[in-house]
Amino acid sequence: MTQPHVGDTVIDTISSRCPECGKPITSVIADQGGKVYQRPQCSCHESADSLIFSDADLYRRLDDWNKLIFPDAPQAAPADPGACDCATASHNEPCLAVIDITNRCNYKCPVCFAEATGDGNHYFLDTKQVGEMLQSLLDRPVPCRHIQFSGGEPTLHPEFPAILRTARDLGFTHIQVATNGSRFVDPGYTKLCEDSGLHTLYLQFDGVNDDVYLQLRGQRLLDKKIAAVNNVQKTNMRLVLVPTIMNSVNVDQLGPIFQFALEHSSHVTGISIQPAAHVGRVEVADPNAEPFNLATMAREFGRQTGLTRFPSDWFPLNSLSLISRALDRVRRDATIPPVSDAHCSLGTFFYVDDQNKPTCLSSFFDLDRFFRGMAEVTPDTGRGILERQVSRIRQFARLSQCFDKRKAPDGLTFQRMLRSIEGWEDKSKGRSSGWFHKGFNGIFVAGMHFMDARSYNLRRLKRCIIQYVATDGQLIPFCSYNAGARLRNAEESARLENNPSPQPEC
Repeated sequence: MTQPHVGDTVIDTISSRCPECGKPITSVIADQGGKVYQRPQCSCHESADSLIFSDADLYRRLDDWNKLIFPDAPQAAPADPGACDCATASHNEPCLAVIDITNRCNYKCPVCFAEATGDGNHYFLDTKQVGEMLQSLLDRPVPCRHIQFSGGEPTLHPEFPAILRTARDLGFTHIQVATNGSRFVDPGYTKLCEDSGLHTLYLQFDGVNDDVYLQLRGQRLLDKKIAAVNNVQKTNMRLVLVPTIMNSVNVDQLGPIFQFALEHSSHVTGISIQPAAHVGRVEVADPNAEPFNLATMAREFGRQTGLTRFPSDWFPLNSLSLISRALDRVRRDATIPPVSDAHCSLGTFFYVDDQNKPTCLSSFFDLDRFFRGMAEVTPDTGRGILERQVSRIRQFARLSQCFDKRKAPDGLTFQRMLRSIEGWEDKSKGRSSGWFHKGFNGIFVAGMHFMDARSYNLRRLKRCIIQYVATDGQLIPFCSYNAGARLRNAEESARLENNPSPQPEC
């Protein structure tokens, strides 16, 4: 078995898969000179160490958050990783479910984890079948009412508006599409999607110059992206900009993308940064470049914008679950919300004033103290209604001390800020008419680092909260659908057999 290298500090031992043969193995997570590497320990193959995080101190800080949020979870890897189902091992109900409704795309991007194309055989899922898959989410022990339609390019499905109406009529509270935006250059189609129930565009947006799109997407697309954004701004829908970031290509676009979001902050509610993983089609990857990761993202964003401090202004998105847990305790609700691993995502949040000036939330609000205080909220034990109300007031008054009103932007109160944080954590909030008046205008910036064969981690997989729906109703964690086991391949083969589709004209 591989031993630690001279000068290494072992941080963790995890269950994973061999990047060469896919066999369940253990891997060592090691600090090498302040950066974090994953070292597979396969009896059949000797693989090179892979950089997974460029700042060891921040990596350990995320480990500390995991210990706070999962206090009863064992920290050591299972003795026999082969005993674990590395493909479908999530212990969570989904927070967001994903349905690929087609594998067809009108682009053939040099970078595409789904390897979607406009060539060869394609499927369009039958609308009735999509309805059954949606219903299976509502029939789960904990119903999932947040859905993302994906692909391929889902808007190429000839019945996409009808699928939206089905989700709306079934009562889904958050309906999202992962899209390249090409169909939304048509204002009529944009309005049709809104009228059919679409809430949010999860819009591919890699930068603000066409050199980036030429490299990552193979064509100039900036004008189409801007047209789509402008059309959405004529509706009550919202936008999340989704850049795929690759070292040597578009790391320098983090600041300009944020500036673009600010200029359209009435409808752009966030930026979801996706470090390019070595999954699917990655034709422009530079083998000599250090892989872009969440630590690099946080450091670079602060350097380019001057708006955040590294690492103190950045928090794992699973820390937001402490708010839900605290509220459940106060209400004496037994519901356990699904919670992801701290290493899956990292983010920060900005207040945006009427002049589009951003202020990082943690500059006037002690988020670390607030979240840890939420973890200490205890259930109401008073016997009477009055006693319980007093208990609630005392606990939340203590939390309000985290808010520094002297540093807060004008007009912002603790209560308004809480409503906006709740809307960040619960995407079903704030899509009715006038949603932008319910809290304050804000933008989140977050990175979600999906795993590939070199960073596969079964502990993260078990905590997955973004899961694909298979045609048989089975739920598959995002990363095992696309990487590691890559169950996408078998699922798409079955769909091609059962849903043969002619080439549409669009």
